[in-house]
Amino acid sequence: MSRVGQGRSPAGGDAPVQAEAKGRKMSEEESLRGLRERIFSLLNDSPFYRHMGMEVLEAGEGRARLRLRVREEHKNLYGILHGGVLAALLDSTCSIAVGTLLGMDEAAVTLDQRVNFVSNVREGVLYAEGKALHKGRYTGVGQGEVRDEEGNLVAAGMTTVFVVRSGESQVRDSRDPVDERLRPETDAPGT
Repeated sequence: MSRVGQGRSPAGGDAPVQAEAKGRKMSEEESLRGLRERIFSLLNDSPFYRHMGMEVLEAGEGRARLRLRVREEHKNLYGILHGGVLAALLDSTCSIAVGTLLGMDEAAVTLDQRVNFVSNVREGVLYAEGKALHKGRYTGVGQGEVRDEEGNLVAAGMTTVFVVRSGESQVRDSRDPVDERLRPETDAPGT
């Protein structure tokens, strides 16, 4: 004798319950795929990513992979890639890797970053790969590497992110007393 609450259909067969579960799983997979495509589109179409020429190639399950073609405007006065470009690429790939582990009501903002510059670059395409090392309630840590087209290590680093939840904003209100104390005396209200 079968029971409805034990995964069997009231008619006694497993097929309808299994088909429904399979349909639900396919629907969840399609939803996740659609969400991933929307996130890729939002990132790749964002003003900063377009400005830098960064592109998210892969992201999911605590990993991320980005690409950047070195352009003239990325170079410093010595004619090599500016370290800030590498730092931005590492920050993005590490943050996205941690971001793939966040809940729907969570976002991440960078708290700290460490970059080790290993070699310089004048041209070509760079690939950054990041992986999440930790995702907790308040912080996450990502580790990443940037390599050239031949696979040579260009830079490596770590990023620590602060996890922000919907309704738990940590952004200070302009009326915060600390902010009032930081203003010069002449700017204080009523003077």
